[in-house]
Amino acid sequence: MGKRRRGTAVLCAMLVGAGMTGISGCGDSAEEPAKGPGKGGTEVRRMSAALKTLKGYDTVRVDGHFSSIGGVDIHADRKGNCVGTVEYTGQGSTEVIHSGGERVWSRYDEATLGSWRRLAGQIGPDALALHDKAAKKTRGKYIESSAAEVKDNPLLSLCDLDRAFADVPDSVSKVKSRNPQTEDGKRIVGLVQQPEGDEVTVHVPVTGDPVPLRIEYEIDDEPVRLDILDAGKPVLITPPPASETVSSAEATGLFPEIPEDMQGE
Repeated sequence: MGKRRRGTAVLCAMLVGAGMTGISGCGDSAEEPAKGPGKGGTEVRRMSAALKTLKGYDTVRVDGHFSSIGGVDIHADRKGNCVGTVEYTGQGSTEVIHSGGERVWSRYDEATLGSWRRLAGQIGPDALALHDKAAKKTRGKYIESSAAEVKDNPLLSLCDLDRAFADVPDSVSKVKSRNPQTEDGKRIVGLVQQPEGDEVTVHVPVTGDPVPLRIEYEIDDEPVRLDILDAGKPVLITPPPASETVSSAEATGLFPEIPEDMQGE
C-alpha cells in the first residue's frame, strides 16, 4: 500500500477510535474512443451540464465505495443532515446519523466490534482490556460525537455536500467517452474529463438529458465511485433516544490506536 493510501486508512482507524465512523473501487474495462455521433463539443456540453446538475443538488443519496477504505450509502442535504450506512472493508457495517451539522451518532455491528477486538488483542493486554470495557458500555448503542470530532473523516465528508463535491469541476473543456453499457435496462455512457491525471468521470444516459447517474473522482486523494440516487428527496433524521446512546468519551479504547510498528507499508 502506498504512503498516501496507508495514511488515509490509518487516519480513518484513528478517527473511528474517537467514536467516529467510516465508507473498493470498481474499475471499468479499458477505455476506447466512442464511435458514432455525440463526440467533441456535444460531449463537453453534456458532461459540463451533468456536473453542474450534480453540484446544484440540495439533497442527494450516494451509494458506492472508497477504493482502499470501504463502502458508503449516505443520504445528505445542505443543512448538515445525513443518514445511512458506512463500512470498512472486511470489518462489518456502521449506522450513521448526522443531525444539522452538529451531532453525529454511530452504531457498530458485531462484525465491526469483533474485528477491532482482534486488533486490540494483537496490540497487547492493556489495549484488549480497554476495548472490552468500552464494548460493554457501547454494544448495541449509538455513540454520540460532535461534528467537530468527525470533520476529518473522509467517509463522512459525504455528509457535507459542498465538501463532497468540492473537487468536482464546474465544467470541462475536453472529454473522452467510454463505450456505452447497459445497466438495469438503460444505456449509459461514461464521460471522462481530459487531460488524464485530474480525471473525473461522470456517467449519464446515452440519450436524453445528461442526468448524472454515477461519478468517479477523488476525495482527499482517495479514489471514489458513487452512484447518484434520490436527488431532491428530503433527508429524514430521527436522533436516537438518550436510552440508546453513550458519549464518545465512554467509547475510549473501543477502537484501539494502531502502534506505528504495526502499520506496515
